[in-house]
Amino acid sequence: MKLISFLTALFALPLAIADAPDGPESVYNDAGYIDVGSSKNLFYWMFESRNDPSTDPVVLWMSGGPGCSSQLALFGENGPYVVEDDLSLTLNPESWNNNATVIWVDQPVGTGFSYGGTPCHNEECVGDDMKNFLDGFFEKYPAYKPLDFHIFGESYAGHYVPSVSRSVVRGNDGLSAGDAGFINLQGFAIGNGLTNPEEQYKWYVPFTEEHGLVSDGVLKMMEGVSKVCEPLIAACNMDTGGDQTKEIEAWAACLNSYILCNIGETTPVTSTGINPYDVRVPCGDSQLCYDFSNIDAYLAQDSVREAFGIPDKKRWAECSKVVDIVMVYGGDWMKTFDAYVAEVLDSGVRGLIYAGEYDFICNWMGNNAWTQIIDWSGADDFAKAKNVTWTTEAGDEAGSFRSASGLTFLKVKDAGHMVPRDQPYASGDMVRKHLSGDYFINEHQMA
Repeated sequence: MKLISFLTALFALPLAIADAPDGPESVYNDAGYIDVGSSKNLFYWMFESRNDPSTDPVVLWMSGGPGCSSQLALFGENGPYVVEDDLSLTLNPESWNNNATVIWVDQPVGTGFSYGGTPCHNEECVGDDMKNFLDGFFEKYPAYKPLDFHIFGESYAGHYVPSVSRSVVRGNDGLSAGDAGFINLQGFAIGNGLTNPEEQYKWYVPFTEEHGLVSDGVLKMMEGVSKVCEPLIAACNMDTGGDQTKEIEAWAACLNSYILCNIGETTPVTSTGINPYDVRVPCGDSQLCYDFSNIDAYLAQDSVREAFGIPDKKRWAECSKVVDIVMVYGGDWMKTFDAYVAEVLDSGVRGLIYAGEYDFICNWMGNNAWTQIIDWSGADDFAKAKNVTWTTEAGDEAGSFRSASGLTFLKVKDAGHMVPRDQPYASGDMVRKHLSGDYFINEHQMA
């Protein structure tokens, strides 16, 4: 099972984007590598805001997998361009860089065009590498450093976003704006993420039942597996206190729960041929249930590789099997990160958890549930908050949300796993409102 998710002068990638339209929409962009230490080089592609890059926020985007490139999102979800059948590029009018400078980064190392060093096997490594990436990025582009900064991610980035956000919060401790190493983190967002498996895996059965995805007999089997999964995932997340024997036991529980729970709770649905990322449609023949062949062909071109400075030994792939295997066998999959979310929220950074209503794999039920059991200072207010209709700037009903004390849970109407792909205008509206900080958090939402 995969959790999907993807120039030093104006358009200074002539080979990579030769077919990109010129005009008032054209913006400064840059692509390349940041050395994060230990011989690791993380690839990024950044596009400035189409509005006012001198004042608009900076957004980091991380796709999931683990091991799936953020360039899939750049071209297939929320980026400035769409790859056509003839590999020309056309503008995406709903790109997230309409009102923010956005960085799409390939991480952990080994993902997409990133290369070198040893792949990360846990989130401590991810957090450290990405903090180094951000320090290097803002050193390279100092004009962005004072601006508001937000961390976004999708799917398995439900692990990454809390880890990277916590690393930034801890790195800021004792520093002031303008100090070396200080990052002006204002918010984070997780889209259809896997953040608390211990809670989220409980909701596969209710979601499957509500949508009638399997037979009654298969559903009962899933219920039985769920009862075994819960203690296994809990054992994966036990407090080992540094005891080596307990650490081995926890690792074994992590691996066993990954195998048993996915075979018993997700495979029964995926084996029906239904698209687990959008249960309204069949999966089709593609491994990820979506056709990214145009993106693959575009990024595999020698001209693109030359323009980006990609090493000859590093070939394009949507998702890295090596990164996936290393993270899974490192025991990372079933780890829970709601405590990281709590620490970041309590530091004053606001958070958005959003979920398309038709995604099975990281469904809205599980995401809604884990946001309500976070142990943080705003828990009581969040529990009392009313569910409110979300209306876009165009006046359309786009979903519903609960919000209090800096945390928002948002259920997105008529969307699956990849909200920006399914609801491009609504997702842009969501981003603008989250970045502004004055829409989702309102006292009138309290019951």
